[in-house]
Amino acid sequence: MERYLCFDIGGSSLKCAAADEEGKLFHIRSYPMSADIEGLLAHMKAYQKDITMQGITLLGAAISSCGAVDCDSGMIGGSSAVPFIHGFSWKERIQRELGMDCEIENDANCAALSELFFGKAKNIQDMAFLVIGTGVGGAIVRNRKICHGAHRYGGEFGMMLVKQADGSVQNFSLCASTSSMVRKMQALTAEEWNGVRIFEEAQQGNAMCREVIQTFYEELAFGVFNVQHMLDPEMILFGGAISARRDFTQRIMEAYEKLQKELDFETLTPRLECCTYRQDANLLGALAHYLQRRELTKL
Repeated sequence: MERYLCFDIGGSSLKCAAADEEGKLFHIRSYPMSADIEGLLAHMKAYQKDITMQGITLLGAAISSCGAVDCDSGMIGGSSAVPFIHGFSWKERIQRELGMDCEIENDANCAALSELFFGKAKNIQDMAFLVIGTGVGGAIVRNRKICHGAHRYGGEFGMMLVKQADGSVQNFSLCASTSSMVRKMQALTAEEWNGVRIFEEAQQGNAMCREVIQTFYEELAFGVFNVQHMLDPEMILFGGAISARRDFTQRIMEAYEKLQKELDFETLTPRLECCTYRQDANLLGALAHYLQRRELTKL
């Protein structure tokens, strides 16, 4: 039996799985994030040992990681929530520590690849993937490959600038993320809020919550409009916990159609979808990246 080792390096944990080429995950396990690189590698080696003791042949290691990943060198640039993963080649380190080939990619790009190879974008060539959370991130897919950009800023949709009603300028992350709603409610009431409470109270008739949610969808529609007309993707796909709401894309399209009616020029209507995979998206995307880099798939 042959499998690939898949690792997802996140801010608070290391997720592990063994996977086949069809995207089926086995023996999923999670470890709390270590305090140093030695502890992280010890978890990886322990997991590798457990898998091989079950008679499974491992063909390579596929890694999803936070940070600005250079897929060619295997180095993670910039800074992240896990400071000790930077400054060395993961390809070289995994070869030395685990004795196998390795491919590594950024976590948002991996989430996009999971949909491209195994999810709703299987038949899509060009896609924009937006992750809506405490900020707005994502990925750009062109001809079924991640577009990293000259400075590895490809897909940083949260950096788009948006002019506010008071004349100030904010980036898209500050006005169209779930945390933007929380900040607005806390400013209006001087109370502690979270996204769940905002939607619950809106359901119960809280007018302020409803207005803040409506503004969120309107800001999101502006960003979607810009992405659709700048990149012209076949699909715009959303990730992040809020995308699990059943009316999520419907609310965006309602705001989008209202915006279209206010414009006196011809516009495009996007195809909006929400992601298939959530908790396992990065593991699946790491596998897809490995297979694509090694030219082991026709997908």
